Amino acid sequence: MVAPAAGTAALFPARLERGLRALRAVGLRPRLAGHARSRGRWTSAGVADRVADLHDAFADESSHAVLCTIGGRLSAQLLPELDFAHIAAHPKIFCGYSDITSLHTAIRSETGLITFYGPSLLGEWAEYPRPLTETVRHFLRVTGEPRAAGRIPFPHRIVRETVDWGADHRPRRAERAPTQRVIRPGRASGVLAGGCLPVLRRLVGTRWQPDFRETIAVLETPQSPYDMADAAEDLLSLSHAGVLDGARALVFGWPFRHEQLDDLEYAVRLALPRCDVPTVIGFPAGHTSPMATLPLGVRATLDGGALVLDEPAVRPRQDEPKSRPGRDQEHGW
Repeated sequence: MVAPAAGTAALFPARLERGLRALRAVGLRPRLAGHARSRGRWTSAGVADRVADLHDAFADESSHAVLCTIGGRLSAQLLPELDFAHIAAHPKIFCGYSDITSLHTAIRSETGLITFYGPSLLGEWAEYPRPLTETVRHFLRVTGEPRAAGRIPFPHRIVRETVDWGADHRPRRAERAPTQRVIRPGRASGVLAGGCLPVLRRLVGTRWQPDFRETIAVLETPQSPYDMADAAEDLLSLSHAGVLDGARALVFGWPFRHEQLDDLEYAVRLALPRCDVPTVIGFPAGHTSPMATLPLGVRATLDGGALVLDEPAVRPRQDEPKSRPGRDQEHGW
């Protein structure tokens, strides 16, 4: 467990422990990196310490995955200092979302490795009293089974209520999931790419500028104070920079608040008036609950509103036994 951005784990020790218990409950053995509990002013620790934690986590032959405690800000600080050859030489499941988009984009660009845009320790695994079943099942299916995961399930419920993480002693209220909107119908196949929209926009003009050619780009937005006018501006910036050129389809995650759906559709139509590729709004990706796990770099197909993962995201472990235990004890890592 690493903290490449915010040091939030230090503020909510009880929530941190609940997340660790949830990982153990599905048969995983979490271990905290050296600065996962640290807290600086805006980040968990300095650049050198956060980089060292990532390098050590990838080099650790006893671990099979590197999961992020939370997003936050300034993970892009690490990019010039990361040894991408070192990361490529020790491929592992790497999972996180939000500001971790910077790391996903750079690792993919520099190494070609598949990474996983999915649940964080504090945000999803530490949900009270336990993580949402839909989130856990899809994460384990995508990361733990060396076969194509198929259609990404569309949950029947959505949880939007915010709670104080220091006093979350009841389950958050769920409501019926909003209807998905197919605003430009069609079918397209390509490599899955994307992440958090404002983070992708901040990478424009850098060595790690996103490249969405021949991809299905999944774009999602953070919570307030970010709004859909911000999304329109970020989409416009990506469009002007040519980042969206050559994308085969666009998929937008649910906005955090239900009433933002109309504004998100308006933002897409306003910023991308000449876009003629299949486009869907309202998908369980990123800052939403339940959350799908997206293997960035895997080939996928969008057909209407269905997004299908067409190939495996992981390989079988070399030491995997011929007779495998039950899924609650072993996930092929």
